[in-house]
Amino acid sequence: MINRQKAISKTLAELPGNVTLVAEKLDYLDCQKKEICKNITAYEAYKMMTSHQPEWLRMLFNLRDIVVKPAGVRAIQGFTNLDEDKYKSGQINTAHFFTITEDTADKLTLIVKDSHLDVCLCLRITENTSNSSKNMLYLVASVRNHNFWGRLYMLPVSILHPFIVHKLFENID
Repeated sequence: MINRQKAISKTLAELPGNVTLVAEKLDYLDCQKKEICKNITAYEAYKMMTSHQPEWLRMLFNLRDIVVKPAGVRAIQGFTNLDEDKYKSGQINTAHFFTITEDTADKLTLIVKDSHLDVCLCLRITENTSNSSKNMLYLVASVRNHNFWGRLYMLPVSILHPFIVHKLFENID
C-alpha cells in the first residue's frame, strides 16, 4: 500500500500540465508517452491506437466481460464499434465504452464509472521539448476503487495495462 502510494506520488510529479484525473485520491495511476506527428489531435491519436487490437487483447476483453457479468457490470466488448459518424454529428459523446468529458485538439478525457471503480483515461498532447518537429502524447490512466471487487479487478489490469498501452501505441503512425 505504501509502495503503491509512493509510485502514484512519483508519477503525479512527472505528469504534464492540464491532465484530468478520475479523483483526488487514486488507487492506480499510470502514465506513458510517445512521440507523434504535430498534426494529430488527441481524439485522432485515440482512434489510431484503438483501430487495431491484437487477438490476445480481444480475448482478454471477452474474458473480462464473462467474469464481471455475475457482478452486474456491463460488457464493454473491447475496442470495437467506434461510431465516428454519430460522434462527429454530436449525437453521442462516447468512444467505445468511455464517456467523453473533454475533447480539444490537445486533450481527450474518457471516463467510465460503475459501482466497483471509476476509470479515467486522459490523452494529453504537448510540445516535444527534445524534438521540435514532433509532439508528445501522454496517456494517463487513473483509477479509484470503491470496494473489494474493484481492487480485485485491478490486480491483473494494473499489471497488463502498461503493456496494452505500449502495444496500442504501435498503431500510431
